[in-house]
Amino acid sequence: MRISSSTDTTGTGGTARASGARPARRSARLLALPAAALAAVLACAVAPSAQAAGPAAGSTARLSGCGWNNPGTEHPFYEHCDTRTNVWIQVTRMWPSGDYHRCVGPGKTVLDSNATGAWYDSNYQGGLCAHPGDTGP
Repeated sequence: MRISSSTDTTGTGGTARASGARPARRSARLLALPAAALAAVLACAVAPSAQAAGPAAGSTARLSGCGWNNPGTEHPFYEHCDTRTNVWIQVTRMWPSGDYHRCVGPGKTVLDSNATGAWYDSNYQGGLCAHPGDTGP
C-alpha cells in the first residue's frame, strides 16, 4: 500500500510503506551479514585443524618410541625423550640378577641383555639425576 503525500512525515522520501514490506536493498544487507559471519566461522574452524594435524601426528610418532623398548635384539633399551633432563629409571632383570636404578640422559640407553623392563622412577632420589650412567640399588 503506497501513500503519496506532499509532506514527508515518515522519513522515507515522501512514501509510507505498509508494515511488513522491506526494501530489497535492506534485505540484501541483512542476508549478507549472517553469510559473512558464517564464512568467517567456517574459515577459522578449518584452518587450525589443518595446522594441528601435522604436529600432532609427529608428536604421537615420537612418543610411541619413548620408554622401554625390547625390539627382540640382543640388548633392549630405554629411550628418554625429554631433552631437558636426566632421570632415574628402574631396570628389572631376569633372576638371579637383581633389579637396579640407572641414570639416563636424553636419547637411547642400551640396557643389559637380561633386562625385562624399565620405567621412570620419580620416587628414587627425586626422579632427576646429574650423571647419565650412574647406577644405584
